[in-house]
Order: sequence, then structure tokens, then C-alpha cells
Amino acid sequence: MKMIAIVLALMLAASAAAAASTSPSPNAPDKHDSGISPPEGEYQGGDTIENAVVVPGLPYYATGTTAGFNDDYDEACPYGGSTSPDVVYAWTAPIDAYVEIFTCESGYDTKIYVYEDEYTPGAYHACNDDNPDCPGPAYRSWIPLMEASAGSTYYVVVDGYGGDFGDYLLTMREVLAPQPCDVLCPSGAFDENEPDCYDGYIDETNTGCGWPYVFQYPGLNTFICGASGNFNDNTIRDMDWFEIVLEETKTVEFCVCADFYARIWIFTTPDDCYDYYMFDTVAGEANFRHCMEHELGPGTWYFIVSTDGWIGVPCGSEYVASIFEEGYSPVERMTWGTVKAMYR
Repeated sequence: MKMIAIVLALMLAASAAAAASTSPSPNAPDKHDSGISPPEGEYQGGDTIENAVVVPGLPYYATGTTAGFNDDYDEACPYGGSTSPDVVYAWTAPIDAYVEIFTCESGYDTKIYVYEDEYTPGAYHACNDDNPDCPGPAYRSWIPLMEASAGSTYYVVVDGYGGDFGDYLLTMREVLAPQPCDVLCPSGAFDENEPDCYDGYIDETNTGCGWPYVFQYPGLNTFICGASGNFNDNTIRDMDWFEIVLEETKTVEFCVCADFYARIWIFTTPDDCYDYYMFDTVAGEANFRHCMEHELGPGTWYFIVSTDGWIGVPCGSEYVASIFEEGYSPVERMTWGTVKAMYR
């Protein structure tokens, strides 16, 4: 029920507020302000699929409003019965790709859904309402991984919950495709070496900007072998923070392969743990390699690995993460046979 989601989101928001105080919660990081959307855009959406605004290419950023438009569409994912006005965008995929779509920094309770090639009520291609890991305010929407086929046209509808409407910021961008993988720790990797969590566990290894403030420093261009899980009756997830300081701008790829549904983040900070911000995040299913690649400027960067949610992952569940700058080959650290064995 929507009320349950609202109560949960309020609880998470409270945890996030605590993270900015002297004793932040280890569950707070994904609720901080995001840096992944640009501050402004353009291109007001169209009223219907027939006059949808064409997206010429990705990445694509648009700002607009749903105020004054008609309520033409609705999908339940899981909340239906919306009477909110909606607007539409149309994008034709030039190649097979994976795309993320979000309205995380919009001014109202948004919902987004996508139709493939034609209007198919009740049979959407992708949909989200209230993604709890959406950076920015609560009750915003995020489709983190949508598969798109070359030549198909995708109609992206920006809608709202109930009768809510207002200003929105829409972001569409291509993301790296997940690849099947096996969780094999390569020789020469950095060993997280944290004890398996348990109910009552206090992380003193790499809780980062949780509590206490403890980081690990694996260095750039390395694999990291570690473990995570849910504990304290499925109310806390083990979050492993790795700090790297860049002296100059570099393009960095951050990936994870885990035997559980894992999430990775990149955070930055202008003022240690009292003021830190999420730069980007991605999550994906077990035994698939999920990555993000960004140009990162000089300064302190935090790379975080954890379970995606708070329920159902046993402590000691394993992962292998990697942090490599563009142009650096992992073969320089280990044999090609070892690296190749990780990917099926």
C-alpha cells in the first residue's frame, strides 16, 4: 500500500538527516542530495503519444511541468488509480542498449512508465513509482535498468501519484550493460577482511560515513574481495566504504560482481562526513557484473558496496568489486587467465 511506502520513505529520510549529524546511520548514504542530474534542462514534454516530444539522443535532460496537461495514461507499478496529468517523450534506440530513466529531483510525487513501439495499456515495457533508492526528495521515480532494442521506439510518460502534478526534471542516459560473472577473487586483489556481520554487529572495518567513521584504502586500479549482508533482524545492510584520493581528473570504471543483488555508489565530499553527496549509483542482480564509468575530478571519492535492500541477504555473502582508471589493464596486476575466469 502507498501508505506503507510513505511511512518507509519517511523513516529513510529521517535516517538520512541523521547521517548529516554527529552520528550518521550506515543506511543513510543513498538518501543524500544527488549530483547525477544537471541543474537545468529544457524541452517540455508533449500531451500525448501522438505529439510526444522527440528525444534526439542520449544522454537527454528535460525540464517541464505537468500542470495544465491532460490525464491521458496510467499504469500500476504498483500504485494505480492516478488522476494526475501526464506528458510524453519518444526515443528510438539506434542500437541495442541499456538505459536508465529517472525523475528523482522533481518537485512532486512522480511516476514514470514506458511503452514500446505503441500504446499498450496494462502491458508497459518499464515502470516505476516511488523508488526508495532514488536520490533527492522522497516519492520520486527511477527505472535504473531498461533494455532497449535497436529500431524500437520508446514512449516515456512522466506522470504523478494520485492527482499530484508539478515541475519535473527528466534524465535519460545509457548505462553499461550487465555481464554474467562468477564471484571469484583474483590473486593480488585487496582483501576487505571484515568479519561476517550478525545481529548486534558493529562495523569497525569500513563503515565509512556511518558510525564510527572508518574507511579502507585499496588504491586505484585494483580488485576488492569482500562480503556483505543484512543484519539486526533485516533492518541494517552492511555497507563497505573505500576511499580514494585523485590528484588529477581521471575516467574511472567502478564495477561489482556479487552472489546477491548488490548496489554500488560513488560519493564525494567537500567537507568530510558532515557534508557528503551521492554522485551516482547502480544496482543489479546476482552473478551479473554491473558497472558505472565517470570522469572524476581531483579530490576525495568514496566507492561503496552493499546489498541493494535491507532484507534477505545472509551475512557473509561475497562480492568482487573493481576500480580501474581508463586505459589501465587489470592484466598488469594478474594473469589474463585469472581475469577471464571471472566472466562467463
